[in-house]
Amino acid sequence: MIKQFLSSIGIGHVKVDTIVRNPKISQGDVIEGEVVLQGGMADQPINNIQLLLLLKYEEDKQDSDFCFHEREIETIILNKIGTIHAGEEKKVSFQFPTQHDHPLTSDANQTVLRTTVDIPQAVDPTDEDSIIVR
Repeated sequence: MIKQFLSSIGIGHVKVDTIVRNPKISQGDVIEGEVVLQGGMADQPINNIQLLLLLKYEEDKQDSDFCFHEREIETIILNKIGTIHAGEEKKVSFQFPTQHDHPLTSDANQTVLRTTVDIPQAVDPTDEDSIIVR
């Protein structure tokens, strides 16, 4: 019981690492990889895994104190993950198609693949990976 409580507040919880097979792509390519989940101290059910492709871009806006902003491009939801048991490692493969007009990577534009694991009533582990679009 104490392990489940600690996991729910982020101590000894599930860890996530997204492995992108080829982080350097061309416009319109498919991003392929796998999400590696490492179980924590207690069993935890997983609602889903969200893969979010973001564009981080530089732009001066009058209504913001920040020069870098994020724009969501596309989201993929991986369902039917089930429960990850304490200490268990699970791998979930994915394919994420990109648009033919996806912005190229530059000093002002960066593409990021953000992975979030949705665990009910717990801290949702996340991971971010840079994608270079040539």
